[in-house]
Amino acid sequence: MGARGTPSLKSSLNSRQTEGLTTSGKKGTSSLGMFSVVEEFIKRSDEFFKNLIEEKDIVTYFVNSNLAILVLAAVYGATMGAYSGGLSILFSAIKVPMLLLISLYLTIPSYYVLYSLLGGKRTLRQTAMLLLFSFTIMATVLIALVPVNLFFVITTTRSSATYAFTVLLNIAIFTLGGFFALTNFIKGAKVLYQEPSENWKPSFLLGSLILMVVGTQLAWVLRPYFDYYPWFIRPLESNFYTAMIRLMSQYMGDVAVYLIATVLIIIIALLFFLALRPNGEERKNMTLPPPPIST
Repeated sequence: MGARGTPSLKSSLNSRQTEGLTTSGKKGTSSLGMFSVVEEFIKRSDEFFKNLIEEKDIVTYFVNSNLAILVLAAVYGATMGAYSGGLSILFSAIKVPMLLLISLYLTIPSYYVLYSLLGGKRTLRQTAMLLLFSFTIMATVLIALVPVNLFFVITTTRSSATYAFTVLLNIAIFTLGGFFALTNFIKGAKVLYQEPSENWKPSFLLGSLILMVVGTQLAWVLRPYFDYYPWFIRPLESNFYTAMIRLMSQYMGDVAVYLIATVLIIIIALLFFLALRPNGEERKNMTLPPPPIST
């Protein structure tokens, strides 16, 4: 009896092992951690877009994306505060995640309302998650450039010239992160919003402008990041744009300021043009003759 029972026992064990291997080899998105979600965003974004269209595991993506932004942006912020050291490291580690997340959540309502008024059919959860995806990409770019930022913080002496250079270097790093966030948002929008282009492109344009204005002014409100200050933020004064013009004029001269401003405007205009121009399928549909009217 025991001998006859052995094969069935072995087959049962084998089937359970096979089932376990199959299950472990096909883990769902709900089992992904923070860094696994970041890896999916930068390496397998098509898989994320597919899940976003189906509204699959949105809560998991939402939680892990927020955690990723908090952790990655905090590490980058700490390197900014290392310029002056002390409490500035802690303060900047708190300010940079605040800057990204507050800018994001202040912009989501305006973007979603504009998108919906223009006929968009996607839900608020999908729209918010797409924006959160792009900000996670930006935080990933920031953490990738931590060694570069830290290198200049450690190897430069403290003076007004090096302070201006450090500020401009970090503005350039944030601009690069914003560029990748923007391009990945456009990539995801073209997949998610499979609707007429007028449903999302004008809202994207206006929402991006709102985000840039809100983000830059909030960055100014949360200063300082590099020089020592005994309190968390300074009293309000002036605004981001006048301060940057004054800083660049001090470091590079007035002519260079106007030249850089012109180049930035051209780059932003080109980005919006690339986002708003119809793709190949849309151009094809625009050139096709209308279908004949049946009588």
